[in-house]
Amino acid sequence: MAFQEDDPCLVSQPLEISSILQGLLSQRVLVRLDIPGKTVSIISTLLQVDAKAGTLLLDNATEDQINTQLMRAPEVRLQGTLDRVMIEFSGRLSPAMHQGKPALAMTWPTQLRRIQRREYFRVDVPASNPAHCLIRDPALPSSQARFRIADISAGGLQLVDRDNLLTETVVGSIFDDCTLELPDMDPQEVALRILRSTHLTQDNGKPQHQVACRFFNLPDNRQIAIQQYIGILERAVLARRWGIE
Repeated sequence: MAFQEDDPCLVSQPLEISSILQGLLSQRVLVRLDIPGKTVSIISTLLQVDAKAGTLLLDNATEDQINTQLMRAPEVRLQGTLDRVMIEFSGRLSPAMHQGKPALAMTWPTQLRRIQRREYFRVDVPASNPAHCLIRDPALPSSQARFRIADISAGGLQLVDRDNLLTETVVGSIFDDCTLELPDMDPQEVALRILRSTHLTQDNGKPQHQVACRFFNLPDNRQIAIQQYIGILERAVLARRWGIE
């Protein structure tokens, strides 16, 4: 991932980069690893930061197929939140070992982005316990449509547009009559602003249309409810990671 040199969020000083990576490690921050343009992603944590060797060690996925896809990718993006600031950088992955267990080694970043914003990193919504968003709008068939939520953050979400109903929707459009259907929680009425539209390639080679949305004028009580749901997802990830479940 190439960053613009005039990007105000860009960090390129080696000591500052090292300090940020040490912070991610010491605070055991959950990080997201994904392949730009693909649907492959995992939640991981840093295991070791070695500036002299120029590598980071991270937890690998439980599925060998996902690890293989990540290591074959020319670049993998890492995102995590440190002290309420989004940290983002990219690098290649290779197989490694940590305390006798398989791990992923990532090349040391020479640049990273530190984005001061409220939107924490995205958390994938498991297909085994899906969440949905019902959008009501005259332009949709029957004036409404239900979309699976691929991932969610405190600032927005990403919808899976399986039937390509939103391919012609203009970026910046606002859907002001939407309902989040989150497992084991009351329905949440929200408004969504379209940020971008992306055509991805799934693991099976089939295309998939996804639409990134930002919550628009979200009331505090609904933001709290959404953050509670995100917390449930994060705890489930940690439980699986540390073998509690």
